[in-house]
Amino acid sequence: MMSPEWSVNKAGALDWGRHMRNIVDEAGEIIAKATDDHTLIGGHHRLAVAASLGRKLFWKDTGEPVKLDPYFKGSSHRHKA
Repeated sequence: MMSPEWSVNKAGALDWGRHMRNIVDEAGEIIAKATDDHTLIGGHHRLAVAASLGRKLFWKDTGEPVKLDPYFKGSSHRHKA
């Protein structure tokens, strides 16, 4: 049996075993969280609202713009940002 991509750490929180990246808006407010491979972990609704309002979003660690097309296209249960 393969182990899941996540586990529960000592504090009882989910540990995805991957480096997490933050998606921020122009003001630096965190909108969503994603893994290095851009799998969206949290902030799905906030991301959709920010995009619908035309807000520009960036990766906090690099300052690069976030490409939202992969998130809004397709019907996968695991969205990519």
